[in-house]
This record gives sequence, structure tokens and C-alpha cells, in this order.
Amino acid sequence: MSDRKSSGGAFLIAAFAMIPLLPVASCVSEGHAGGAAAKATGTETTSQPTHATYSCGPRGTLTVDNFRTSVKLVDPEGESVDLPASPATQQSRYGETPYALVLDGKEALYMKSGKEPVTCNR
Repeated sequence: MSDRKSSGGAFLIAAFAMIPLLPVASCVSEGHAGGAAAKATGTETTSQPTHATYSCGPRGTLTVDNFRTSVKLVDPEGESVDLPASPATQQSRYGETPYALVLDGKEALYMKSGKEPVTCNR
């Protein structure tokens, strides 16, 4: 079980390290990921509710009000944050220094600079 936590922590650290690359990633051609992008377009917008509460385990909860081009969230520490889509055409990645949020199905990855990233589930 500790191996799983260890690899999960490595994933979160890697994901957090990639935040500065989000704008660059939006410049990549969709040719290679076209099928996945088309599939995500059909399901991703419908799979993210307008209002959701995610359990972050012992850290608490993350509440997200999703307006598609932006989100308003209350993080596990009780801080209220408004984040724009990043890049602006996204409906699953939101961020503004020092925060980032990635929504994927029923999972939310929340990152705040200087803090350990947290994965939450609804």
C-alpha cells in the first residue's frame, strides 16, 4: 500500500511541476489526439456538474461551481478562489498563479503553489 501512495505522490509532484507548461500544451496540434479530443468534447462537458463537492480524504472537501469558462472553488482550507479556464478554450483545466485545478471525470486535482497537490473525488 505504501508503494501506491508513493507513486501517487510522484504523480502529483509531476503534475504540479507541469503547471507552467499548460499554456504551451495548448499550442500542440490536435492531429495526434484528435480522436481523444473529440471523445472528450462529447463527454467532458456533460460529465462536469455545475456544482460539485469533492472529498479530499482527511484534508477535507473541495467545492466547485463550474461556469465552463471559469470556476469558483472553496478549497479544503476554506479559501474561496475564482479561476479562469487555462487556456481560455479549456473546460477541464483552470488556473491562475498560484492556483490550478484539473477536472477529469469524477476526480479533481487541486494545486496551490507552496502546498502539496491534492486529488479529490466526488
